[in-house]
Amino acid sequence: MKPRITLTLAAVAGTLFAYIWFVDRHQNTTREDAESSAKVLQLDRSKISHITIKNAGTQIQLAKQNGLWSLTQPVSDPADAAVVDQLLSLLENLRHDSKITPSTASKEADQLKEFGLDESELSIKLSSEGAKDTELLLGKDSAIEGKFYVRLQGQPAVYVIRNALRNQLTRKADDFRDHKLASIPTQSVQKLTVKTNEGELELERKNSHWDLIKPMRARGADSKVNDLLAAVLNANLTQFLPAAPSPEQGLSEPRATFTFQVEGQSKPVILHIGATPAGDENKDKSFAKISTRDAVTILPNNAFEPLLKTRPNDLRERKLLRVESDIVDRITIEPAGKPPIVLARKAETWIHKMGDAEGPLREGLAAKLIADLQAAETVNFVADLAPDLTPYGLAQPQLSVRLSSFASGNTAETQAGEKPIVTVLFGSVEGDHGYAKLDDEPFIVATPKTLLASFPTELLDILPTAPLEAVVEFKKEAVEGIQTVFAGKSTRLEKGADGWTVSSGTQATVEVPATTTKPDPTAIEGFLDYLIELQAGRRTGTHESLIKALETPLLSITVTLQKAAPAQKVSISLGHPIKDGSFPATVTGKEGVFLLNEASEAALEKAIASLRLPSPPPENAPSGQPESNLVPKSPAANPPK
Repeated sequence: MKPRITLTLAAVAGTLFAYIWFVDRHQNTTREDAESSAKVLQLDRSKISHITIKNAGTQIQLAKQNGLWSLTQPVSDPADAAVVDQLLSLLENLRHDSKITPSTASKEADQLKEFGLDESELSIKLSSEGAKDTELLLGKDSAIEGKFYVRLQGQPAVYVIRNALRNQLTRKADDFRDHKLASIPTQSVQKLTVKTNEGELELERKNSHWDLIKPMRARGADSKVNDLLAAVLNANLTQFLPAAPSPEQGLSEPRATFTFQVEGQSKPVILHIGATPAGDENKDKSFAKISTRDAVTILPNNAFEPLLKTRPNDLRERKLLRVESDIVDRITIEPAGKPPIVLARKAETWIHKMGDAEGPLREGLAAKLIADLQAAETVNFVADLAPDLTPYGLAQPQLSVRLSSFASGNTAETQAGEKPIVTVLFGSVEGDHGYAKLDDEPFIVATPKTLLASFPTELLDILPTAPLEAVVEFKKEAVEGIQTVFAGKSTRLEKGADGWTVSSGTQATVEVPATTTKPDPTAIEGFLDYLIELQAGRRTGTHESLIKALETPLLSITVTLQKAAPAQKVSISLGHPIKDGSFPATVTGKEGVFLLNEASEAALEKAIASLRLPSPPPENAPSGQPESNLVPKSPAANPPK
């Protein structure tokens, strides 16, 4: 192809592309043109600022200001935004079924009279800033049922449309009024006061939380207060009455007055609740007058009575405390008579501190303790004011928990060091509940005793869990004897020239049984293998709770070694489980206490049971007494609480 032809084709293609891009793509399609021609009105609803509806001599006017519609005639009142929106949507999408255009001016006059459009009694006018008003006149019914004639003011064409628009325009003025008591968002109310003959209730919102101010100062239950507040503000009005209250309405001396202080408004919004209207149909309703509306209204009682009937304690926060976890940098736990336990945030993790020293902390412990406090709820409000804390065990609490923030250096807002946020004091326990008190509140409350038990009181309780070391160390070949004491039974196995022999009896004495049955050597070897491989999750010093758990051991094992071995005996004593579920164990020759998990303890019992030790026959029993397992069901299956 020659270069000149190529350039010519490229120029044609470029011209075609430019036409499509700049001209054709902005033009309507055939379908769009057809839909547009079927529309009666061409309007931009976002620019409409006034709507005037005339109906048989009466006039309804609606005006939009700052994006909100209001009724300005025949009364001044907020408009129902949904009703106005429905009307505008209907007008915006109004389509005709047919169009009649008169051929002459004289024929136009005759047709307008015939269609009832010469002196129309029903019309709607739309006004927009900077644009000419658009008025639609409605006439008689057409020959086809469910349709009627309309025309635009100043235009000869007559349209046949469906009845939906006329149904909207023949509504009463009250139908365009907002039937919601007040257009006030619940979150905008900063203060609420309720006055009745019985007294006064006052609540105030601070930092998105509600506080009771009267008749007492206490933290409010946010969700409950918001729900009751929304029920009043969003109440659906059943009727509008003339603006001037009459004596029988009981509004001059209302039985209840609600005062709402709204954010950004200097004047409060006041709602008066009056008497019950006459008639059985109104027995569950009351006259009401709100300061933001001129009219007296009738309000259903279920909108406001729940708030009137709610007692102050019902509006109090049931959560033990309010605290944001991300501002907590220190948790100080002080058990009575024991050293304090300090948990401190360090970078992205938590540690425990002992003076200037610090150590690792069990993973997730600090977060769990904060979460437990955040979730804790009071079971009962015991006393609103208690000058004497002694009866509740709070004068000298058995445990206190202080949450603090911490700044490492001075800033414009804060000084360096620890800044307490809140301290929880835990007193005596009665039944399933214990007494508690926040240091900055006068109230005594009851909390589940499980909350108190969830806090660590010893260093043992906060150490991390990780494989540490073997519990015992010996060679299986050096073992000459094994003695177990379990569930009140003592059993001794001894290794002689002819193999293993067994004797058993009470924990205090061991008697040789009258039987020639010998234990299974394979089971004994397996038992020794398990002991050698047994590992503890952690080891700690001796603490009060461990001493108590080891006072009456769950089981004990003593392994006797050959005289040539470094230690002639290795003894293990396993105590009952402590509150974190682990089992403490002591071993001769090793310092501290080993902590075994539940699985290790269960496996140890199973290893003892696997020895299948024969039981001695009962006294005067016939020969051939069958063997039975010496080891009874483990008491650890139901460990003491």
